[in-house]
Amino acid sequence: MLVIEQKNGRDLERWSDINWTTVEGTVRHLQGRIFRATVDGDLARVKNLQKLLVRSMSAKLKAIRQVTQENGGKHTPGIDGMVCDTPKARLVLLKSGLSLKDYQPKPVRRVYIPKANGKKRPLGIPTVKDRVMQAIVKMALEPEWESRFEANSYGFRPGRSCHDAIEAIHTTLNRKGCAQWVLDADISGCFDNIDHDALLKRLPVFTTTIQRWLKAGVVDLGNQKDTTAGTPQGGIISPLLANIALDGLERQFGCERPNGKLVSPALRRGKNHGLNLIRYADDFVVTAPSREVLEDYVIPTVQAFLAQRGLTLSEAKTRIVHVDEGFTFLGFEIRRFGGVLLTKPQKEKVRDHLRAIKTYLAGHKQTPVATVIKELTPVMRGWACYYRHCAAKETFSKATHWVWAMTWTWAKRRHPNKSSKWIKARYFLDDGYWTLSDGTAKLYRHSATRITRFTKVIGRSSPMDPTQKVDWEERKKRQMVQETFRRNRLELLQAQNNACGLCGMTFWPGDPIDDHHLAPRHTGGGDERDNRMLVHRWCHHAHHQRHGYKAVEA
Repeated sequence: MLVIEQKNGRDLERWSDINWTTVEGTVRHLQGRIFRATVDGDLARVKNLQKLLVRSMSAKLKAIRQVTQENGGKHTPGIDGMVCDTPKARLVLLKSGLSLKDYQPKPVRRVYIPKANGKKRPLGIPTVKDRVMQAIVKMALEPEWESRFEANSYGFRPGRSCHDAIEAIHTTLNRKGCAQWVLDADISGCFDNIDHDALLKRLPVFTTTIQRWLKAGVVDLGNQKDTTAGTPQGGIISPLLANIALDGLERQFGCERPNGKLVSPALRRGKNHGLNLIRYADDFVVTAPSREVLEDYVIPTVQAFLAQRGLTLSEAKTRIVHVDEGFTFLGFEIRRFGGVLLTKPQKEKVRDHLRAIKTYLAGHKQTPVATVIKELTPVMRGWACYYRHCAAKETFSKATHWVWAMTWTWAKRRHPNKSSKWIKARYFLDDGYWTLSDGTAKLYRHSATRITRFTKVIGRSSPMDPTQKVDWEERKKRQMVQETFRRNRLELLQAQNNACGLCGMTFWPGDPIDDHHLAPRHTGGGDERDNRMLVHRWCHHAHHQRHGYKAVEA
């Protein structure tokens, strides 16, 4: 593959002039070479390619786009109060020099977000430049470790999700003669307590830079404190560092042979027979044939492994249960009912979701119906789609009924002197089930969500493996089709073969996608299919900037 890129960022005059096809191709090609070199055991070549990638102009451009255009915290400043929300600001950042040589990061800004148990989770927000530098280093480290990570590690990895972990647990516990006991474990303050020295020993490259990030300190309400352990939650590279620190936990129980070949739990020998560990970030479960094995062998082994990394198990969140008693993991309840294993939405999550809808309606008593539908539909659809791969049909049916009851009460409160017949005719569409409607759009119903089977990632498969490129392209296409709900957009997606109409790069699930009109509507262009194409949001803004359209977030 011939890769040509712009070598000098100071020659770039406009952000909209960037050829993102070349940028993406260059980064992906170098990452593929790093992956192959790691698999071949050529560590010297791995280091050279990683250093080449962090110096690459394409990596710097992609990192700036990721931090300032794609990420949800793109408008969140660090301790310097700076954000880069304009093309000019991004060029200034690029031309300021993004080199690891003599690079000194600034302390992170401490903020707190509420947790489900009422406590607050501390986050560390680096400056924009530090986030960009972390993104660059992550691009170089990730392909190396993707070839090494264990098969049942699913958290914060490309191409993997919590649904893969849930499917792995369900498959493990649903086999004939499978393990009956489960250790539902959680690591206490994983991100805040990782031992720096133990982590740095596992990193053969970029150790000086990563050590500076770890030791940069935090600023909390104007007071600066040193950091002696942990990786700041909020940093782009922190999830990767946590996965590196925890890598090897599954291997403690004989999941791999010395040559790297996977060993199923049923074929493992000795105390490891029947054991299987499935991890999502710092949450994991271990299945075993008996409680005694978990108490006498698994827990001591896990504790010894974690102690080497400065970590401990959370006593409050770690427990041993039988599969008939059930347990919760990542918002799902996994339990065997009368010999049948079912994975269902967690009751607390259902309750919290319905309470959020009720709170919204209580705070928007006089809001127009169209606005209510527009704001509630994405919330309800997103929640239902998260649970559509489990036994959720009954839950969706009950949720639909409760939402109807809440919207009916909401509508009656708006018109206390009107009859029920008038309320029904004014606010509800009789489509077989009374659905809140404004005459043109209607509120999404949970029960309209189809229950589908989720296809789990097989073994140690990774999208960074060049030999699996075709398979992952097909997987992305299937996921994009499943996540696209509007029929006209789905037709465009299939017509474009799941690729951006401007840059030609394949869409990833979660990418912000815009509907671009070839002939602008203000010049008479219509919404016909021949006049529209789906494009990345950053490609859309760049296109219009080249043609005179100015956008703050372009």
